[in-house]
Amino acid sequence: MNHDVPLEMLYAQCEAARRADPGDDGWQAHAAVLDRLAANRRIAEGSGWTSCAIERERGAERYRLFGVPPGTAMRTEVPDWSGSGEHRGEVPLAD
Repeated sequence: MNHDVPLEMLYAQCEAARRADPGDDGWQAHAAVLDRLAANRRIAEGSGWTSCAIERERGAERYRLFGVPPGTAMRTEVPDWSGSGEHRGEVPLAD
């Protein structure tokens, strides 16, 4: 998986695949989105986030990752760490 492609670009690829071929559900692009969310979850949990869960937006095709950042009690969306240096062990803190 290319970690330098932002999550929003992966979502755009899903939508483009569906528009280009209505019979194609864009599974490869969809799988890339789920892979990215799973990778972001592993990074978050390794950084001390808790209660991480991938959730589907009501009535939408998109999934989002939520969790509780370290040192807080408020559940929030986990950031997309594409291109963040995660492969070098650098993990950004929550906003």
